[in-house]
Amino acid sequence: MDILLLEDDSLVAELIGLVLSGTITGAKVRYTTLVSQAKVAWNTQPAQLVICDRNLPDGSGLDLVKLIRSEDKTTPIVMISAHSDREAVISALQYGISEFIAKPFNVTMLQQRLLPILESLSTADDDDQLIPELDAWLAKALTDKLRLPSDIAPENVLPLLAQSNELSPSELARLWQKETVLSARLLNLANSASLQRSGKPLSRLDEAISTLGIDMALSLAMALALDITGSLSDKRLVTLALHHYATAEQVASIARAMAISIGLDGLSCYTAGLLSRVGELSTLRTLQDFITLGGSLDELQITSKLAEWAPNYGNRIKQQWGLPLPVRELIGAIHMTPSHATQRALLVMHLAGLRVASQLHTPEALRMLRQSGLDVEKWATKKAPYTTANAPVQAEELPDTSN
Repeated sequence: MDILLLEDDSLVAELIGLVLSGTITGAKVRYTTLVSQAKVAWNTQPAQLVICDRNLPDGSGLDLVKLIRSEDKTTPIVMISAHSDREAVISALQYGISEFIAKPFNVTMLQQRLLPILESLSTADDDDQLIPELDAWLAKALTDKLRLPSDIAPENVLPLLAQSNELSPSELARLWQKETVLSARLLNLANSASLQRSGKPLSRLDEAISTLGIDMALSLAMALALDITGSLSDKRLVTLALHHYATAEQVASIARAMAISIGLDGLSCYTAGLLSRVGELSTLRTLQDFITLGGSLDELQITSKLAEWAPNYGNRIKQQWGLPLPVRELIGAIHMTPSHATQRALLVMHLAGLRVASQLHTPEALRMLRQSGLDVEKWATKKAPYTTANAPVQAEELPDTSN
């Protein structure tokens, strides 16, 4: 479904985009920040749904509405505005809008208001939709905005919304430290804001929350929690996703413990470890969308396509989410021996990956352990701990890193 969004606030636009893509599978959102851009976008390719703010830097969103209604009387148009007085609403309705939503909006309310429109458009699409070839589907998804399976429960976010005035960025970071999808999205948006303001990239979740503000961070969390299309329903995909979530969590926990033990920033290493399987998870999400569309996959196809496409999806996500170079380097070091062997943080990430794979006993791994300053006896003699109930082996405690 092609959706044209006109909104000059990048954080609000991202929030709306999350709600849209989390409500209807296959939603493709074209973002514009100026009325002039939106007019060009519409004239180039009319959309199936238009959502526009009323007050933009170069004019009124009503100018876009007038253009559309001069040639198209049926395409749904939703207007959002901070001005929700009776006159503003009536004047907008006179131009033929389908829905008016006042700012600041509640995420749950936004989804409820948009859902009937999206479902009616989706039903019309389904009548003519053909199931594509699998590789073509995977390749097309790679050019769109990639997403991961959502693993956040609304009941875990709602109490936080009620306590927003009492929460600090460090408290939220602690509560969300294992939320792969949310951590990545918050880092992405916060880096966009931080780079514009100071040119400084962020690599820690608490810094990201502080930059965005508690209220926006909670709104984004709620949008992800309401992602009704994001859960994996195919049991084979669920099993694989749980494995990759568990592996990423293991790498993250071990990397943090290793880093702290030699005086490095443990939270940055933890964040990178948590994001180390986003390629696999995004590929699984795309395969689920293919199945939801009506496609069929056998286990061999799932395994082979996951191995084939996950690296490309991982690289694409790092670009789309604007992860800062230091974070990308930390993630990359997990999978490949770092070329900058003098950077101890990169060695830590690679060693954490080796420990999860039970490969710290090799001569090369022992050499890197000594080079990084880690205690060889402490780290090389124990198997990697699994940290979830779904892990196939018994969990054991991490080594004591307080010394």
